[in-house]
Parts: sequence; C-alpha cells; structure tokens
Amino acid sequence: MPVQKTIQRSLSLLFIILFTVLSIKAQKPANALKDTLDNKLDVSYFLTNLHGFIPVLAVISEPALGNFGLVLAPVFIAPQKNKSNTDRFHFPSITALMGMYTLNKSWMAGAFHMGSAPKWGLRYRLGGAFGSINMDFYRDLPIWGEQKFAFNFDLWAFMLEGSKDIFRNRIFLGTSYIYANSSIAYNNLVLPQGVFGEEDFESAVGNLGFFVDADFRNSIFTADKGFRIKPTYMINRSWTGSDYSFDRVELLAHLFLQPLKRWVSAFRAEGMAISDGGPFYAQPFVFMRGIPMLRYQGKQTLVFETEQRFDITKRWSVLGFVGSGKAFNQNQYSDEPEAWHWSGGAGFRYLISRLFNLRMGVDVAKGPENYAYYIVFGHSWNR
Repeated sequence: MPVQKTIQRSLSLLFIILFTVLSIKAQKPANALKDTLDNKLDVSYFLTNLHGFIPVLAVISEPALGNFGLVLAPVFIAPQKNKSNTDRFHFPSITALMGMYTLNKSWMAGAFHMGSAPKWGLRYRLGGAFGSINMDFYRDLPIWGEQKFAFNFDLWAFMLEGSKDIFRNRIFLGTSYIYANSSIAYNNLVLPQGVFGEEDFESAVGNLGFFVDADFRNSIFTADKGFRIKPTYMINRSWTGSDYSFDRVELLAHLFLQPLKRWVSAFRAEGMAISDGGPFYAQPFVFMRGIPMLRYQGKQTLVFETEQRFDITKRWSVLGFVGSGKAFNQNQYSDEPEAWHWSGGAGFRYLISRLFNLRMGVDVAKGPENYAYYIVFGHSWNR
C-alpha cells in the first residue's frame, strides 16, 4: 500500500475515534469532553465523573493476519484514590471489552480488567479471550529456502496476575498464570515432515510466572520521563496445566528522558529466551513496529529501539522511531550480522486525557519488506 494512502486511511480512522467520542456529547453536559484549562477536546472528566469510556477503534495492519483488520474496544478508566497515601503514585483502574476481525477471517472476543487496592499495596489483572486465528509462520527448508506456512488456531485463554507493593507503589513483586488451549489446523495442502511437531496441533500451555516490576514512569499510558524494568521467569509443567515442560525468561527495560521541555527521548531494550521442549508457536519472535508478528522466531530474541517525540503544542506531538531486532537459534550472537532486522517510521499523537497523560495517534512504519500502520493507544511499548 502506498505511503500516502496509508497515512490517509490512518488519519481517517483516528478521526472516527474522535468523532465517536464527540457523538456522546449530546447525552452529557456541554463541557464533559473539554478540558477546563484550555477548552480543548479531553475525556478526563467524561471518564472520571461520568463513568464514560473511550471507544478505541484500532487498525490491525499485521501481515500475518491478512494486512488489515479492526479491533473495537470500549476502554473504561477510573483513578484509584487512597487518602492515607496521597504522596504515592496509584495505578488507575482499567476495564476493556474487545472484538476483532481481519481480512484473513481471523476473529477474537475478550475482556480485560486491571485494578489495585492501594490501602493494602496490591495490584491485579485478569482477562480472557476466545477466537479463531489464521496466522503465517516461516521456516528455512533445505533446497527450498524460506517458506511460509499458514495455520488456523481455534483457541481460548485466560490470565490471572497479582502483585504486592514492596516500595512506594513503584516496585512490585508478583506472580501470574496464563492458560491457553489450542486446536491447530494446517491451511495448506501438504505439511513437510519434521518442520512442525504434530503433537502441537491439539495442546494446552499453562504458564506460571514470577516477576519484579519496577515502574518509575510518570504515566502508565504515555510516559514523558522515568523508567521501567521488568524481569519475568515462567515455567510450564504438567502440574501447571501444560502439555509441555519448558521454561521462558523475559526482560524489558524502557527509559524516558526529557532533554528539553517538549522533547521526550525514549529507549527500549528487550530480550526473551525459551528452553527446549515447548511448542513451535511459543517460540519468541522479534516484536517491533514494521516487522510482522512471528516473522522472525528463535530460541532467543533481542530488540533495541528508540523513539523521539516532539510536542508541537500541549496537545499535539510528532515522533520518529527506529530499531533493530534479531532471533537466535543458538547462543552465538555475532555469527550472523545480516540477521539483524531494522525498521523505522514516524507518527503523531494527541493528548486525549490530560489527567492520565494519555495520548493517541497514528504510526507508519517501514520494515525489511513492507509498510505497516498502527493506531496507538498510550505508548506502543506498553505491555
């Protein structure tokens, strides 16, 4: 798709979001969607006082999912208050419903809730989803080289997570559990022997995880300054409800600086590793704007990215980003310098909620093979 059409379509979809929010105005007080400070469009009052929601309409440009699809997700956000600890940061309560459909006939429905109990220093997340997903995987074959394989996943999954504050609502020690049950079908006529394990086609994965989340960002939505470091260790065993026995390690580090008042300089480093014994679809992959999901898989992955945002006004911003990622099948990080995959692009943001420091906007990215576009809610690095 040409860049011009991509930008036009992305802009149109963003304005659909803003128009949807504005359409609620007829049922609410006249100033419900305006900020009292600058009289600009802002949903802070609508969310906190009128129990409203942001109707997020996100575009799926993922090549592995057919290059185009839509996600409709009403997102409810409410602040958490604790009068006995007013000097501490408190995470807001977030509830979202989700429906998804793409051009390759993938669909999914689900719900998610994140909440906290500041009085006891607790934070929790829970969610569930079910659907039918058509996705492409890539493998290098002798003689034939790299080939694409199409699969259908009929799946249902749920997740539970709880964590305890160990330092001023900024550092949490926690555990999580993610269960996914998949029924997989191969969409092509012939599947080469030995490339994918047939035992993976009817399987369940039960991840029991342990993590430390040190989050010193000034916003969990769109940070301007601060940092976040989160190491996670996950195990899969029969007693966790998994059909497999393997381990997985993840580490993310995000840093946000402000060299100037209107310049936010951000840096991202993430790594993942998996032991032997897991299904083919659980292998880590390079996850970055402009690179298709599951395109580059391996036993280990590394991703480095930087994003530079410039605030033109208090509401409007422009940004640029560039990064590189690599998937390794062995612990030999310097043997294949050509296997580092680069992507980059640009976008813009609008401060849709000043109270939560929440920005929304559009990104256009160019990867090794093609362009991709994204409607971003918060920050694209959020997990």
